[in-house]
Parts: sequence; structure tokens; C-alpha cells
Amino acid sequence: MTNVEIIEGVTAWAREAICGKLRLKLPDDDANDTAFPGRTVTPAAFPMFVPAKDRLAPNIEAPIPSLCVQLKEGKDALTDGKRTLKMRISLSAWNPGVHGSEYTVPHENKEATGGWAYRKYTEPEAAAIYTRNMDGWRDVWNFADKVLQELEGTEYIAGLRLVKEGDGITYGPFTEEGAIWDYYPYWFLWIDFTLECGAVHREPDTYKNLL
Repeated sequence: MTNVEIIEGVTAWAREAICGKLRLKLPDDDANDTAFPGRTVTPAAFPMFVPAKDRLAPNIEAPIPSLCVQLKEGKDALTDGKRTLKMRISLSAWNPGVHGSEYTVPHENKEATGGWAYRKYTEPEAAAIYTRNMDGWRDVWNFADKVLQELEGTEYIAGLRLVKEGDGITYGPFTEEGAIWDYYPYWFLWIDFTLECGAVHREPDTYKNLL
């Protein structure tokens, strides 16, 4: 298995096992106030790099929210016949506050337990309700918790063994000079883990005609 196949395999796993089970807010920097009722999408999964908006595939609406699978470092232990790969999953989310579609409204209902039931605001009233706050970080940490749940509950990813001994899985926010990135209303985290497989047997081109 080549490194390209590994990166693409882990990305395909993340797209199905993680992204396909989540919905996060779709960014709209031009309408992140009461004119924006809030819309969610399935996060995209990218290999190695997150493309710019003008380079997205037709079926992907935005580069954020997303998950990016990156190979940080690899090691081939030739005498042991073992390949070790240090992987990183970078997460991104967007959330400037609470939009009307997220609020629950209590109303009397004699048939409900306690005499009260709850409903969501709907259009057009949802568009008129918006509270800007700094609680959007919860979205990216909920995203991370889903990734951790899937990683910690599996033994193999795309045919490679997840290494649980040693450092196991590490994670945290991106930082710059010791300070956590603050790009409100965008939120970012990283998750590092290690995969292991048999070392790739390479045949030099100059010898192929002799084999």
C-alpha cells in the first residue's frame, strides 16, 4: 500500500464514519446576523489540503466545515518490515452565534408531560432572531469528540492498525506563539494519531527486467 493509497483510504473512512453522521453550520460571512436563519451541511473530508472556494468539487458547498486528513511523518523500519505513519486530522467549523432555527420555544400542551411542549422557530420568524456570541467553539469540539469516539472504538482504519500504545491519540487547538487561534467565527482543532502496516516492498525500475 502506497502513501497516496493510505491518505486516500483514511480520508474515505473519515468521510463515511465521521462526516456522514454530522451536520454543522454553513458559513455565510455576508449574512451572519438576523438576516441569516442558519443552514447546516455535512462536513467535507479532504486529503492533505483544504482547497480554496474557487477550487472545490461541484458537490462540495464550502471548504468549511471540514475535516482534513494529513500525513505528517512516515517511517519505514526496514529490518522489521514495518511502516509507521504519524497522521493528523485537522478540523474546522463556523458559528458566529445562535440563530433562530436553533431556539426551542415552550408552549402549553395539556397532552404533553408536565403540560408543556417545545417547538423550533420556523421561517419567517426564525430569520428575525439571532444572538451573536463566542460559544461557537462548542461546534468544533463536538466535531472532535465524534472523531475521538470513532478512533478510540476501532482497531483498523483502511487496513492499517491504529497504534493505541505509547502516546495513543493527542489533540488540541491550533496555537500561535502559545496563544490559541482566534479567528471568530471560525474554529479549529487538530487530532494526531499513528497508523501501522507492513513496509512497502519496492522494486527498482532498473532491476524489473531481471526479475
